[in-house]
Amino acid sequence: MKKKLLVTLCILAAMGASATPAVARRKVIDRIIARVNNEIVTQRQFEREQEKLRRELARAYVGDDLQARVREGSKDLLRDLIDRALMVQKAKDLDISVETDVVKRLDEIRKSVNAASLEDLQKEAEKNGLNWEDFKDEIRRGLLMREVMGREVGRTIVVSREDARKYFEAHKEDFSSPEGVALAQILVSNEKRKPEEAEKRAKEAHEELTAGQKWSEMVKKYSDDAGTVDEAGYIGFMKSGTLAGPLNDAIAKLDVGEYSDPIPIKSGYIILKLLDRRHAGIPKFEEVESRVSETIYSQKMQPALRKYLITLRKESYIFLAPGYVDSGAERPSEAAETARGQ
Repeated sequence: MKKKLLVTLCILAAMGASATPAVARRKVIDRIIARVNNEIVTQRQFEREQEKLRRELARAYVGDDLQARVREGSKDLLRDLIDRALMVQKAKDLDISVETDVVKRLDEIRKSVNAASLEDLQKEAEKNGLNWEDFKDEIRRGLLMREVMGREVGRTIVVSREDARKYFEAHKEDFSSPEGVALAQILVSNEKRKPEEAEKRAKEAHEELTAGQKWSEMVKKYSDDAGTVDEAGYIGFMKSGTLAGPLNDAIAKLDVGEYSDPIPIKSGYIILKLLDRRHAGIPKFEEVESRVSETIYSQKMQPALRKYLITLRKESYIFLAPGYVDSGAERPSEAAETARGQ
C-alpha cells in the first residue's frame, strides 16, 4: 500500500497537490511575494512549486541542461500561482461548491491504494510527509478551477463540424493508428474476496448492466481495479494481438458500446466494454470526429483561458514584491514597474 500511495502522491503532485519535499521542509523566510485581492502568495509556495518543477524535469534532464530548463520554467510559476488564486476567488463569486466532488476524489484515491477507509488513507499519507488538510485543499482548488474553466471559458468555445472536417483534412496523419480497440473494464478481484463471492459480484454487475444501469455507476459499485485511468473504468487502447485469447474472443463479438459477459481471469472476473474499434491506417472522418473536435477544443482552450485570466487581472488588485514578474499580465514588464513603484 505504501508503494502505491507514494506513486499516487507523485501523480497528484504533478496536478497541483504535493507531499512536502525535503527542500520545502527547510526553514525559510515565508515572505509575501504577491497579493491577489485578499489572498497572498508566499515565498514558500513559490519554492515548493519550483521544487516540483525540478523533480518533473529531472526525469528527462540532468546537469546544466536541467538547471537551464528549471530557470526557464520558473518564469511562469508566479503566473500560475496567481492564475489559481484568481480562479478560486471567481469560483467563490459564482457560489460554486465542490465539496461532494472532493469526497469522491479522495475515495477514488483511497481505492487506488487499497486503503480500507479515508482515515487509513490519511494516516498513511501523513506518514509520508503529507499535510492532510493542505492535500484536501489542493484537490478542492483544482476542482474549483476546473468548474470555472468550464463555465466561463469552455462554454464560449464552439467547434463546428465544418471546422473539424477541415482540420482533419489538414492533419490526417495525426489520427492514423494501428489496428486495435479502446476498452473499459469492471474487474472483480478474487484477491480481495473469496472466489465464489467474486463470481457472484461479477454476475450481479452484469445483471444490473443488462437491466439498464449506467456503466459508470456499475464501475463505482463493483470494480476493484486501481489501474483504470478514470471513474468510467477506462483502461486504454489495446493493439490487436496484445489481448489474451479469451479476452480477444469476447471483444470480437462486440459492437462499439456493448459489454461482455463476466470473463474468468487469474485475478478474478472481468467485464469489458468496447469503446472504440480502430482499423490500421488513416480512419474516416466520421470514425474520429469526436477526437478531432476534442483536439481543436484543447487548442482553443489555452489562448481563450489566457485571455479570460487577463480580464480577471484587470478586475482584481494584484501586488507584486520587488523583483517578481507576473508573466500572465497583459504587459508583464509594466506590471512589474507598477509593483516596484507602490
